[in-house]
Amino acid sequence: QINVLQAKKKFEILDAMLSFMHAQYTFFQQGYGLLHELDPYMKKLATELDQLVIDSAVEKREMEHKHALIQQRPVSFFQDFSYDDSKVEFNVDAPNGVVMEGYLFKRASNAFKTWNRRWFSIQNSQLVYQKKLKDVLTVVVEDLRLCTVKPCEDIERRFCFEVVSPTKSCMLQADSEKLRQAWIQAVQASIASAYRESPDSYYIE
Repeated sequence: QINVLQAKKKFEILDAMLSFMHAQYTFFQQGYGLLHELDPYMKKLATELDQLVIDSAVEKREMEHKHALIQQRPVSFFQDFSYDDSKVEFNVDAPNGVVMEGYLFKRASNAFKTWNRRWFSIQNSQLVYQKKLKDVLTVVVEDLRLCTVKPCEDIERRFCFEVVSPTKSCMLQADSEKLRQAWIQAVQASIASAYRESPDSYYIE
């Protein structure tokens, strides 16, 4: 029995090795077949990749050129920069009652203190805003005669100012220093105009 066992080992091991080689051959042959079908796609992708590399190099050169031009501009250019000079104008005697309007960032009063961009306007002695054009107006300050406005420098954002009323305060951010000054002046002018239109005695109570 030991001799028979020794004799069987010779061809059983060889048979197992041959089966393993066949399995390997089948596996790699199937893999080659699948990848061969992808060969046209891979060639197309390689061509697109070459074009992406070229486009990226061109874009990088353009950005470096723009950066160099910006660095050559005087500092006063950035100090006086505003997105739209027409927005800095305000009119307390506007026919439609809107003294000034435009986009501002408003800091939420919740615990997260998030900032949201809203369309603000000063009208009818009130400071109001809308999320969208046709949305209902949300009143921030009901009567500008009872509030003050001041710029805020000790804050994490630039161009901020605060409108303070007896019941709450609202932190706002403009897009530039020129716009911030315009909004502050518009609020102050609206306060003065509202006092002229209605005497103080009306609000004594």
